Amino acid sequence: MFHDNIIPRPEYPRPDHQRGRIEGVDWLNLNGPWQFRFDLLRQGVEQNWPAPACADWSGQIIVPFCWESLAAWGEGDAAGNDNYYSTRVYLSPYEVTKQSHRSAKRYEVGWYRREIDVPIAGAWRGKRVILNIGAADFFTDCWCNGVHVGSHEGGYVPFSFDLTDALSEPDDHGKRHGTLVLRVEDPMDHREQPVGKQWGWYTSTSGIWQTVFIEPRGASYIRSFRFFPDIDRGHVSFEVSCEGVREAMRITVKVIPPGSPAFSVSLDHWSGETATGDAEIFPVSLWDPGDPQLYRVVFRLREETGAILDEVRGYFGMRKIGTEPADDAPAMLSLNNKPIYLRGALYQSYYPDGVYTAGNCSTLRNDIAYAKEMGFDFLRIHIKLDDPLLLYYADTLGILVMQDFPNFGEGGDTPTGRRRFEEMMREGIRRDFNHPSIISWCIFNETWGFGGQSELMKIITPDMPLHLIQKEGEKIANSPSFQWVHEMWNLAKTLDTTRLIEDMSVVVWEHLASYGHVDTDVNSWHFYIDDYEKAKVHIEEVVSKTYHGSTFNYIDGYAQRNVPLINSEYGGVGALDGDRDVSWSFKFLTNELRCHGELSAYIYTQLMDVEWEYNGLMNYDRTPKDFGYDPSIINRGDVLPINAPPVSRVEPGAAIEVEVLASHFSRRRRDGVTFHWMYSGIDMMGQWHSALERGHCRIPFRHHRVERAGLLAWELPKVPMLCTLSVAALAPDGSTIASNFVQHFVCASPPPEREDMGSRLILRRRVHEWSVAEWTGGTGSRADAAHHGLCHGTGSGFFEWVFSDEAIFRLSSARRIGLLMEASSRRGDTPQTDSHQYASNFVLSVNGLPVLQTLLPDHPHDTRGALSYLRGGRGAYGYLLHQFIENEPLQALAKRAAVDGKLRLRASVTKAPCGGLTVYDYDCGRYPVAPMLIIEWGDTD
Repeated sequence: MFHDNIIPRPEYPRPDHQRGRIEGVDWLNLNGPWQFRFDLLRQGVEQNWPAPACADWSGQIIVPFCWESLAAWGEGDAAGNDNYYSTRVYLSPYEVTKQSHRSAKRYEVGWYRREIDVPIAGAWRGKRVILNIGAADFFTDCWCNGVHVGSHEGGYVPFSFDLTDALSEPDDHGKRHGTLVLRVEDPMDHREQPVGKQWGWYTSTSGIWQTVFIEPRGASYIRSFRFFPDIDRGHVSFEVSCEGVREAMRITVKVIPPGSPAFSVSLDHWSGETATGDAEIFPVSLWDPGDPQLYRVVFRLREETGAILDEVRGYFGMRKIGTEPADDAPAMLSLNNKPIYLRGALYQSYYPDGVYTAGNCSTLRNDIAYAKEMGFDFLRIHIKLDDPLLLYYADTLGILVMQDFPNFGEGGDTPTGRRRFEEMMREGIRRDFNHPSIISWCIFNETWGFGGQSELMKIITPDMPLHLIQKEGEKIANSPSFQWVHEMWNLAKTLDTTRLIEDMSVVVWEHLASYGHVDTDVNSWHFYIDDYEKAKVHIEEVVSKTYHGSTFNYIDGYAQRNVPLINSEYGGVGALDGDRDVSWSFKFLTNELRCHGELSAYIYTQLMDVEWEYNGLMNYDRTPKDFGYDPSIINRGDVLPINAPPVSRVEPGAAIEVEVLASHFSRRRRDGVTFHWMYSGIDMMGQWHSALERGHCRIPFRHHRVERAGLLAWELPKVPMLCTLSVAALAPDGSTIASNFVQHFVCASPPPEREDMGSRLILRRRVHEWSVAEWTGGTGSRADAAHHGLCHGTGSGFFEWVFSDEAIFRLSSARRIGLLMEASSRRGDTPQTDSHQYASNFVLSVNGLPVLQTLLPDHPHDTRGALSYLRGGRGAYGYLLHQFIENEPLQALAKRAAVDGKLRLRASVTKAPCGGLTVYDYDCGRYPVAPMLIIEWGDTD
């Protein structure tokens, strides 16, 4: 109803369990400014800060944002990729840096205070007044008008306090007044708390971080409810738990199907205060990511007379997750009784402005929409019990979810840590049970909390107290921990029989004495490899070792049952690898995974960057990165994996074979599919050749299979080129079902410096052969340029190459001269192409005659820099610059060159913006061209 600037996060926070309908009428949103003060000495209780008469506090915080966030202090608009935490929370704010902020000493106790006025009429008449807090980390106490009304322990699940008896008597305006005071404590030593990646990886989340609101509720009310859809029988069962139920009360359920008339049922069977019953669903509208049909439901608790005591709204989806057993391979995942191959991304759900809390709901919705646009139908919400509104958008927009539970920190595997974890797991499953998008719970991530973080923490947070990290080389004997992991898996299986339960998402850490799965419904593994050949071997090895009865990836005493194999984390850029291009490794790694029909799912790390971890498909601030291709071509239900490296060097004129596969796992069966292929290239003069070879044929394209689409064979061009093999599968109507590409650098040796083609004379220089270079910010050495295939200067300056040839004395008879090179601006790091912030004002001149002036965009890095990757680089490339000199300028140049028979090609950056310059050789960057001059004679092209 109100804009986010008026009330932050103004929407009702639980569409899956919604009692209030209109804010200000039957519920009150308490998000927004609260009085606030830190309590360094923990003296607030002793000094009676909860008292209504306590002097006003000067500080202010914005709820529902944790006190480490910028949004908490009204500074969220300044948040971005490099600005994502507030220094107000630290004891020595001026000393805090990005390297120290995760471990720098901070305040551990915060007090919140605000006034409330509660109506006594309308929806509030005769009702209890309940304060609801979506989540606050970690210990919360609440006072109303100086009366302590309750405490709560935990950081991820909702809780409530009854304010009724502490509110004032009604005033003349029909309002009851209250002074609310909340004390929240979040110790820095939180190893025994479920914390997820707050444990040393990313910014902590202290205090309130989900919506706070009050609502009226009867003494008899609906506490919770669960749906049990059965698509095979066309039924749904209801389980409704209540409080304060008296004899003769009943529950009625109104079901509003998608596109069908509503109907009602009554739940007549009671066991204690829980009512159960079922209803027939006909026709059944299935919930699927491609068509997320939802059944809206209204639960009413009624008196015998029919009077409504409580009304709560929710929804469910007719959805079934399961597996399809196999005899000689891992089982396949199935959705609604059909095999599926899930394309997933790791989603950590962090935000630059609010840390754990998105500044507005559109961010949650847009994150899911972006994931779907990139071809994903699956998200792994990573070691965080998330905002219920995110799950609502997953339900309504249609994306499947694996939900992780947050781990405790290293050293937290104690009786207290285990108790808190179990309580959080129970409450989390209870809260999120009804979301059709959630198909799996992942109980533990890797061995985090059991020793799996310790080695990494020495690098990520080197100043963390030593007692929290094991000694160098120490092997952690964690077998007893795995026994408890198995106990938690069994418990989760009893708490939720409708979903798949994974014990632990597995990765190998050599400092652990044991690792692997115990019993699990999903056999997963992780890998981070930025090398095509190594990744190919690794994936093939894992697939070959995964079968019914195999002990691979399991700890002693356990073995593979008939469960699916999934990759639950992969990527070419790991957490500690810095800010570099992910487009290259995302494509070839996903291509290799799609070659194996034995897999049921993969989860790429990750959807967007988070703080210092730069392996996302988006930046942290949700601005897009440029891939140089549509990422969904390799990441949709139907793809054409190519059994070949993404780029390779081959001999001109050689015969070649390339195998192309068809991976058909979309929900829709395809018939009449035609396979098309084309081979094109760009030569060393920058000329495109669009159809060197091409062909097409019909292919079976069988559903739920990975099989050969074609074995292509042809002869490579006899002249050097950078070639691209493009493949596509077309439906009978001509629409593209799937596509892919790989590249070949068809080249045996460097091109000649002088190439006389009769009507054309081509003069080339290697980039490291400059005659003179001057740059204000310095330049790389000549040896460095020869090694990397590019020369670069920083700031302003120039490179100059000298061309000597007897033909230069005859330039006056030339028709024109062409100048060709690949160049970009320069930056020292290698982030993936995105915002183009480092442009250069570029001028190309010959013998002092300016012939080209342009603004060179940012120094890009992505898949288009295939030649750079072939050389072992990070995908740097430039822009093709092609200019001609003719007519009067050519005659002026001829006079200048006739003096000594030399042409001096100068590439310079002398006027702002001065973002430096990079010039690429024939075997680096995007194009197979070196700096060159093309002298054309005669009257024909």
